[in-house]
Amino acid sequence: MAPTHGRRFGGRTRWLYGLGLVAVATAWVTRHEPRSWAPRALAAAAAPAAAPVATEATSKCQELQAEHMETVRSRIAGWEKASSEGRSVLRYGKQASQLLNRTLSSFDAAAREKLQNGCDVERQALEQQLQKQLYSIFLEQRSIVEQVLYTRLKKDLLRRMRRKKRELSVKEKLKLLHQAMADYDDQVAELCPFFVANPERDRAERRLSELQWGIADTPEGKEMKQRWKMDRLRRAPTRQSRDIAISLSPGMRLMLRPSGLGNFQLFSRRKVGPTNNPNQVAFGIHNDGKVIDVYNDQPHPPLIKFQPTIAIELSAS
Repeated sequence: MAPTHGRRFGGRTRWLYGLGLVAVATAWVTRHEPRSWAPRALAAAAAPAAAPVATEATSKCQELQAEHMETVRSRIAGWEKASSEGRSVLRYGKQASQLLNRTLSSFDAAAREKLQNGCDVERQALEQQLQKQLYSIFLEQRSIVEQVLYTRLKKDLLRRMRRKKRELSVKEKLKLLHQAMADYDDQVAELCPFFVANPERDRAERRLSELQWGIADTPEGKEMKQRWKMDRLRRAPTRQSRDIAISLSPGMRLMLRPSGLGNFQLFSRRKVGPTNNPNQVAFGIHNDGKVIDVYNDQPHPPLIKFQPTIAIELSAS
């Protein structure tokens, strides 16, 4: 009997030992693999079904974006052509703003009608693409306005210099510059769409300011200054000829004073000596021989007399 009970006890012991190993293995697997295979299998089965739906929605949004870009392509191309040819687009700012708002509103309406979830990503891309193209056209239109004002300011500066025959003062230059910038603000305000934050006013003001400060250094300004210089040189001799000149010339006069010649008088004057320093000699005959010589207290003056003289010449021409 003893051996029989011993075998039964040994078999039960092995069974319990095996059951314990199974429990330990199960716990280890559960700790390292907390998720069971069933949820993974369900997710793997559901993923292929959800992916085609998302892909289809994205494809429709992209098609919708392309359609709306195609509707405005011709109008944008016309504005780009006009800008490249240097022609201004009348009230471009208002037209560009209306085009952008109308296109986005149409896109939103079509997205709500065809797709329930909307197309936020494609709408943002469409808005950015339109703003980029419209902003590029605005820059070209602004450049046209700036160039027109640049040319006009240059002509005004040269015209005033030509009329005044001198360089303009700082006050006169600044007045013309302020007028040009006021015109720039008025014209660019009509060209600027609502989404443009910087109308490039600083760039235009810097370029026009450089023009008005350096107008005298332009080829036209240099030619004008050279002509003024030549005119001053031509007028210089004329101004000198209008001066008043006074000349003092000392000399010696030989006087022959006979009597009884009536009213006969004879005077002669000539220059003697070197040409660079000439002297003048005068000879005269005067019938005042019977006149009392008051200066020498004589009843009759001498027949021949030398008399110093000073000739004063006053000329104005």
